[in-house]
This record gives sequence, structure tokens and C-alpha cells, in this order.
Amino acid sequence: MFAELRGKRRAEPGDEPVVHGDHAEKRLLEPLSTVIRFVYRLFLGGLVVGGVGTLLGSEPHLMLGGPYVCAEARSDFSTDSFATLFTPQPGAEVMVRPTYCADHADGAQRLYDFLGGFPSWLLLLGMLFLLNRLVQGVSREGVFTPQAADRARLAGWWLLLGCLVGETVEAGAHAALLATLAQDHPFTAENWLDSWQPPYALILTALGILTFARVMRAGVAMREDLDGTV
Repeated sequence: MFAELRGKRRAEPGDEPVVHGDHAEKRLLEPLSTVIRFVYRLFLGGLVVGGVGTLLGSEPHLMLGGPYVCAEARSDFSTDSFATLFTPQPGAEVMVRPTYCADHADGAQRLYDFLGGFPSWLLLLGMLFLLNRLVQGVSREGVFTPQAADRARLAGWWLLLGCLVGETVEAGAHAALLATLAQDHPFTAENWLDSWQPPYALILTALGILTFARVMRAGVAMREDLDGTV
């Protein structure tokens, strides 16, 4: 009888090791975890293929935007020159937004063109890396852990600061490139601001991730208090 009581005592729930990352907690991040893993691996594969293509002598159109360096003006104007190509309804008019291209771009123009798109790719790559790291950590340790909350908070700050800094750099690069292609668009602070487009969707998404991280942190504290009470 004493041996049976000792066996029951060892089998009490409070004495069992806590197993994190169980199947129920893994499903909390579905289908996000599957999508993140797939897109992250696909993106890395694309970078590898692009790097190999560059080494073999092909043009890296993905990063440089093609053989021509072009910049689009952000202001529209009305013209009657395209009336034969685009026929508007009575009372409407055709608005035109010119695009300036350099057939033989110099080093500075190609640098501006590169900076006009590279921050967005860097932001995307960093975000995919952080989210993939978050998903892998949740699979190993569980959702309601301090590590998961910290990783989610890091991803939120990366997206928030990265989208603001990236858009600022890309707007400046676009304004600088346009100044080298169009005489009536000098590089000024006003033209820089005209090229800057607030990334509202990314800002709201980043704030949502930061809020989610705070909820996770609160859930961790509540779970620790519950475990201590039990």
C-alpha cells in the first residue's frame, strides 16, 4: 500500500516537468508560421539564384531595376497631346505624369536607383528573418514565454523604424535621381518631401505587432503567477 501511495505521489501534476511548445500552442500561430517559413525560404532561394546570376554575368534586374535608370515625376499635368491615343469622356481630361530615363546612366545615377529600392528589400528580409526566428522559437519553447515576447517586440520595432527610415532614404534617392534627369526638378527639401510617402499600412502593422508583444508579455506574467499559485 505504501508503495502504491508513493507511486501516486510521483505522478502528481505539480511534480511533472513542464513541456513547452506543445501541439496546441504551435497551432496558435497557424497559418502564419507556415507562410513565414515558405516565404522566407523562397526569398533566400531567390537571393541565392540572383547572386549566382550576377557572378555569371547576368544583369541583376531585381535590385537595379533593369537596364535603364528611370525616375517618375510625382506631379501630374494636363495635356492635349495624347488626345488621339486616350479619348476622354466629355468633361474629362487626360492627366500625364512624366518618367525620365537615362540611356547611359553614370555611377551616381545607378547608386540613387539602387538606394531607391534596396531599403525595402532589406526591411523585408530582416522582417522575414525575425518572424522566422519567432516561429522557430515558439515551436521549441511555446507561445507564452519571455523569449517569444521579446522576439515579437524586436520584430515590431524593426518594422516601425525600418519603414520610416527606409521610406526617407528611398524618397531622398528618388529626388536626387530625378534632379539628375530633369532640369525642372532640382534636389531640394521640398522635392524630397514630395517624394516621401507615409507608409501608413506598415506603421499600423508594426504598432499591432508591438501591442501583440505586450499581450504576450502580460500572458507570460499571468502564467507564471498561475503556476506559482498552483
